[in-house]
Amino acid sequence: MDEVLPAGVKTPKPDKSKTALAASVLARWSALEADRNYWMSMWQTLATYVMPRKSYILNKQIGPNVDRETQLFDTTAVRANQIMAAGIMSYVNDPHSNWVQLSAPESMEDAEGVCEYFAECTEIILEELGRSNFYSIIHEAHLERGAFGTCAMFVDSGETVPLLFKTFDVGTFCASENNEGMVDVILVRKEMTIRQLVEEYGIENVSEPTRKQYESGDGKNYEHKVEMLHMIAPRPEKDRVKGKIDGENKAFASVHVEVNARHILRNSGFDEQPFVVSRFLKWQQSVYGWSPSWVALPDAKQLNFLQAQLDSLAELSAFPRLLVPEDMNGDVDLRAGGITYFSATDPNAIPREWATGGRYDIGQDRVIMKQRHIEEAFNVPLFQMFAQEEAQRSGTPITATQVRAMESEKLVLISPTYSRLTTELLIPLVKRVYGILARRGLLPPPPQELIQLNPMGEAFIPEPQVIFNNRMSIAVGTRSVQVIDDVVGSAVQLASATGDMSPLDNFDFDKIVREKTLANGGDPDFLRDVQQVAQMRQQRAQQAAQQAQMQQQAHQADIAQKLGSVKPDTAAGAQLQRGMQQ
Repeated sequence: MDEVLPAGVKTPKPDKSKTALAASVLARWSALEADRNYWMSMWQTLATYVMPRKSYILNKQIGPNVDRETQLFDTTAVRANQIMAAGIMSYVNDPHSNWVQLSAPESMEDAEGVCEYFAECTEIILEELGRSNFYSIIHEAHLERGAFGTCAMFVDSGETVPLLFKTFDVGTFCASENNEGMVDVILVRKEMTIRQLVEEYGIENVSEPTRKQYESGDGKNYEHKVEMLHMIAPRPEKDRVKGKIDGENKAFASVHVEVNARHILRNSGFDEQPFVVSRFLKWQQSVYGWSPSWVALPDAKQLNFLQAQLDSLAELSAFPRLLVPEDMNGDVDLRAGGITYFSATDPNAIPREWATGGRYDIGQDRVIMKQRHIEEAFNVPLFQMFAQEEAQRSGTPITATQVRAMESEKLVLISPTYSRLTTELLIPLVKRVYGILARRGLLPPPPQELIQLNPMGEAFIPEPQVIFNNRMSIAVGTRSVQVIDDVVGSAVQLASATGDMSPLDNFDFDKIVREKTLANGGDPDFLRDVQQVAQMRQQRAQQAAQQAQMQQQAHQADIAQKLGSVKPDTAAGAQLQRGMQQ
């Protein structure tokens, strides 16, 4: 694990500081829980219609519930959220592409070996992400972000694997923001069996009541549930001992508390924030987020009601109500192909339908309308690229440039949430992964030029830039590329028409070429390093200079040869010799 653990103590003694720390953590949970409770019932409702397998927010029953599941008659919102999550996954975190790249800090882009170092680190990070459970967990995070507006991921180093990811379910955690609006405090509450608690923290670190239950040898006690609380928060400088790098002096505190016993199970820490919390969009000043589910919820509720009514109407049409004379009680055969006998002398003694009328077509039209509203709330048309499909159905040819333009136009609709996704989740997550792999020795040694000294004389490596090369950033970048094409094209036409090339001096064509390559989805590996390009140009300039010098020498040699063949004893020869010398 990446978390640095303190040394275990066989016979723990009462520690007032630990008791105070446990009380502080529990008090912080209580304060944040009071704010979060306003959201719990809404999350429960959203889960019912959008993510039923997470609809245990207000109760602890995690398994399927027949009564709960049979209340859902339409799954349009469920499928819409799944399509959106899969679409974002494809556009942002495609496991089959190099969707992210580490780059040198701006101040060190020209330093020797730095760009090559981060390029190699990028390859290793993508390989390790592919070998871990990252892609399954990030998909789950996209689902929760779309359903509830808030998702939380934890990034750690496993005992047998370099990277281990997991999500915290909405309703199990409380969060708090710093002054910049970024979530930097999280408290997670969960239940563990006594056996799990002992295996996780060690028999010497659990509370006295828990230890006694475990040591009793009673198998029933092993499965007894115990509540525990895990808090991760920035550790105040006053609580850190300068120069120490053990768990209790890390930048981020990690405190595990056994709730009922008010007992500290573990007090350790992390070098950087080990979790990320992202909101689809912010809900005013709240720490929690807003999602498309809020827009789709009224339609989802009405659609669920309509489908239930239409199901009843369909059943009524297939199995109509009947008016039957009382003297025929038990004689009416309602089976398919069944025969019912009645007296022919009484024309009123015929079973007939009653109150079976209903406009199924009107209800179906409303269903289709509600389904369309829900899909639009979740941007389903965007990810299905219906415009391209319509163009193909109509037989109208469509070019790749037109597809990119349409894609860019639609993706602008979700660019605000994409911005939050990158700043709140992906950038800190990638930097966390970079730190874990570096500490585990899985990254190459950094070049000497990258190592810096802080004001206290301590060596450190500046954080890299995180650049995204996914379809989303490409589509957003396509719009700026189109602007560049238009402006540069106009400048070239103007220069050609006037013969004045000076307007082109305003453009950095090297940068334009590199940016366009990335914006159009080109692999960053296709681009040579800036230093390498400079060296190639220098070599070409040297070769051109050598070629010019050789041509000059050859010209001079030719002149010398011709001078030597001219006879200076004649007047014409002397004049020619003087002219060639000049």
